[in-house]
Amino acid sequence: MKKYFSLFVILFCLPFILWAVCAIMPTFDDYTSLQSTWWVQIADPGYFFPDSVRRPFDALLGGILGWQPALFPTLNHVLIILGHAASACLVFSLCQRLLVGDASKRCNSSAVVGNASKRCRQAMLATNIATLFFFFSPATLGATLACDGFNQTYAQLWGLLALWTYLKSQTSNLKPQTSNLWLLCVLMAVFSKENGLAWAVVPPLVAYAFRLTDRKQTIRDIGKGLLLAVAYLLLFATLAFTGMLEYSDEYSEATLLSHVKDFVQLMAYTWVPLDYMSVVYPPTRNWTIVIVTLLLSLPFLLLLAGRWRLLKSRTLPVLIACFLILVSPHLVTVVSIMHNYAALSIASLIVAVLLSTPHSGSKFFTSHLSPLISHPTPLFILYLSAALFTDVHHYIAARESGLLGKHLATQAITHTNKPIQHAMLISIDDPEEPRYSSFCVRPIDAFAWGLVVRHYSHYEWKTRINEVTLPKYDSQQVEALADSALQAGCEAVWVVGRDKENLEIISPQ
Repeated sequence: MKKYFSLFVILFCLPFILWAVCAIMPTFDDYTSLQSTWWVQIADPGYFFPDSVRRPFDALLGGILGWQPALFPTLNHVLIILGHAASACLVFSLCQRLLVGDASKRCNSSAVVGNASKRCRQAMLATNIATLFFFFSPATLGATLACDGFNQTYAQLWGLLALWTYLKSQTSNLKPQTSNLWLLCVLMAVFSKENGLAWAVVPPLVAYAFRLTDRKQTIRDIGKGLLLAVAYLLLFATLAFTGMLEYSDEYSEATLLSHVKDFVQLMAYTWVPLDYMSVVYPPTRNWTIVIVTLLLSLPFLLLLAGRWRLLKSRTLPVLIACFLILVSPHLVTVVSIMHNYAALSIASLIVAVLLSTPHSGSKFFTSHLSPLISHPTPLFILYLSAALFTDVHHYIAARESGLLGKHLATQAITHTNKPIQHAMLISIDDPEEPRYSSFCVRPIDAFAWGLVVRHYSHYEWKTRINEVTLPKYDSQQVEALADSALQAGCEAVWVVGRDKENLEIISPQ
């Protein structure tokens, strides 16, 4: 039981997590991504053809949901949570192979049986802590609580499978063609999402970090991965040049300062589980909660920081390099909270390495904190408490945002007895109104350009929606726009954003 404690915890929690997450309704971009019922929503499915080539798994999911719209977004949530759980199992397996397996060899060969046995127990404890660190980390929330986190989740899952397959090939006598299966897994990660391409060089580096390969083989296998990466990038550039794929100017316009801020965000979300919703979202800002969650997590983080001398070894610096490689694709784009998920598995492996290694920190840590270093469980429980609070707080906010969209859509549907063929939407897009990713959205984001009406009418409403966006509510301007729309044949005018909880509906007299 102790050996597989983390897996038992995950297995026990999984049904409750699935039940809770399936209650989160879509908002905003959830309705327009390939992972939605886009076959139903878009009159011309060919519009999404370029993206379906780039992310075929997203297109497959969208096609299934278009065939059975009633599965949206439940199917998305189930696949995302199961993919995340599978990744946690792979993190456990990798830690067990790299740390517990190595410790077991030392147990069998060591003359000092007591110390060797202690090392085995320490490695197993580190494996369980790292697995729980990965599964419950708030860095997962942007991907696991969103309806469109399917690609991010499975890019990491396939990347971990690539690493697991590569390590297995180094410890087994496999045929040459079988030993390259990891490259196929990398390709699947890329087809899930483009950032999966970073896994093309990570598996050989991890093997080198743990001395499973020599420098010559590592360079050769990195070369294979780089060839795969270059081939994909050339194909991507060709499609972009021909106009089949578009490159957002927002990526190239980002400043150096914005990239630095993005890196700080990625690092903070990955390692510090304080309640960020109480920091960045003014309506729920609460510095008491921020301080409490920070103080709960700080002892465990200090424990990890006390192992800084491991930087002198090969393992930790190479793993840090792998972490930076995995986050690098996001640092050249526009970083969102979903992107914090990309390198979390390697961060968990770093945690396992730091906790499984014998005392190597400063004299203060080895002399004054020896009991805590040997038994880090109490400190991790405090850290996990902060993480779970943050998880639940963000979950509640995400669920309420989805319910807001449903509430607004219900108002639009129940106002008439029959489906509306043509409507006008006036969105009050106040630039100063706060929002926080997909957790705390504005009414106009929850209403999602009116697509919520189609969704909650079970796609019986084929309403054509014309949208006008105003920076602030002006009664005379709204009245003029509404009169013009109604005279042009619109059956209703929806005004969203004036009232945070209600939709203003203007109908013909």
